Amino acid sequence: MIALVSFAASAALAVVGALLAASVRNLLHAALLLGVSLFGTAGLYLFLGQPWLACVQVVVYIGGILVLILFATLFSSDITGSGQRAPRALWFAALGTALTTALAAWRLVRGGVEALAARRGGEPVVPPAVGSTDAIGDLLLGAWFAPFFLAGVLLTVALVAAVAIVQRHRRPEVEAEHA
Repeated sequence: MIALVSFAASAALAVVGALLAASVRNLLHAALLLGVSLFGTAGLYLFLGQPWLACVQVVVYIGGILVLILFATLFSSDITGSGQRAPRALWFAALGTALTTALAAWRLVRGGVEALAARRGGEPVVPPAVGSTDAIGDLLLGAWFAPFFLAGVLLTVALVAAVAIVQRHRRPEVEAEHA
């Protein structure tokens, strides 16, 4: 019973934290809610029997990436989001991006599973040691290397674009102060 309640709490933290992080207007609150979601995901890794992966989640994502995001919010001129309204065309672009991402993820998963099955000569796709570090390494550096690498490049491009957008909106303020 305790395990079920703990699992439900971890799942709720992960899902509710992610949904709230995507919907709040305050950038600082969104970053903190992302931390809640990442913490819930670490709890889910514990239920999968992967304490090492849960530790990596806490140390790398909460301890590293989230701190980086919080540091980046210091560069934002409007963390409350009060001065910004998303144009209607941006919502359509977001919907199109979400659908395209979902389709690409589905194709990558389907292609990766088929490639792994073909490479192993028709053996079951999931090896007996499910979730072992050897199996994860085999998947990430085998059939999943290209999607994993492309995801890293995409995240880097998104970070650079976010910095460029912040700088573009910040320039008129800086020029007005110096005039």
